Amino acid sequence: MAGRSKMPGRRARGGRAAYERHRRKSYNGRTELRVAGLRRLGDAQALLNVKDDTHAGGAVYLAGYAIECRLKAVALEVFGCWTLDELADQWDVTHDVVYTHGLEALAKRLPSWTRLRRNTAVFRAFSRVNAWRPSWRYGGGHWTIHEADGFVAQVREVLGWLDSNQ
Repeated sequence: MAGRSKMPGRRARGGRAAYERHRRKSYNGRTELRVAGLRRLGDAQALLNVKDDTHAGGAVYLAGYAIECRLKAVALEVFGCWTLDELADQWDVTHDVVYTHGLEALAKRLPSWTRLRRNTAVFRAFSRVNAWRPSWRYGGGHWTIHEADGFVAQVREVLGWLDSNQ
């Protein structure tokens, strides 16, 4: 079927670049990232509440994604930007720098990074959370509900610190 896109919601003309511009305009704002982070953390907690190892990996993935969203939202707030594209312009970097999934790469750009490193307990939690990878959505190994609960608790600790130390 020539001219038809195989991706729902995507036009055949304009290709990947047009799709990316649309996606970025729609879901990369300060408010969307903050709300998404809260929702994904809530989803992680709901999976933990099932008390079943079957859903532990999903809880860990969602909690890690929540921290990525919050780091981006905090960066936008601290630097007075409303979108990640604005942030890339302000930092004078390519867009892949702000669209990264790397938690430490994002955290290092925050003015509070040095304070985070000095706070031994929170930095220990951040180091554990920093092991998160987006590829965990595809499995990410076997997690017990106890391990996942500990990971989510560390995410909550880091999120609380971020909110108090922008």
